[in-house]
Amino acid sequence: MIKLKEQCRLFVLFSYYKIGDKVSIRFIDNFTLDIYIKKELIDNIDFNNKDDLEKYLKKLFKTLKNKYDIVIEGFYDINVYVDKYYGVVFHLEKEDLDYYDYYKNQVDMRIMTINTEFLYLVEDIPYYILNKVNVLIENKEIYLKIKENLTKLEMMKLLENSKVVYN
Repeated sequence: MIKLKEQCRLFVLFSYYKIGDKVSIRFIDNFTLDIYIKKELIDNIDFNNKDDLEKYLKKLFKTLKNKYDIVIEGFYDINVYVDKYYGVVFHLEKEDLDYYDYYKNQVDMRIMTINTEFLYLVEDIPYYILNKVNVLIENKEIYLKIKENLTKLEMMKLLENSKVVYN
């Protein structure tokens, strides 16, 4: 179980926790969460180097614990979804192991990196970026797929008015 101090429990109820304007966390349940990090913070990370990625994740978990009282401990399967326009989504699923005491205050992980292109679920087509995205319509839902770099303002507007879809 992901441990949170009392002041963070409110965020679990709402299932979304924003840390600055470049990092967000979505709590799916007590054993699963997504950490969204915009590309400005991860430009220098080699996602194909598992050792460097594991060091980065341990540093990230330590920061979450020390600054935001979000404690991640135990064994996790981590899918790392990398998109060249958005950044990265770390999808963490905690394994429910019997040997809990062994993992107290420790993190162990199995990491899988997936290079992908995120989609953005929108209610209306944003015409201000129409020439920079492909529009996909499936089951009466509108998705955008970025085909060239957006300005920071365009990306901010898109993120405010969409849901990031990865997989």
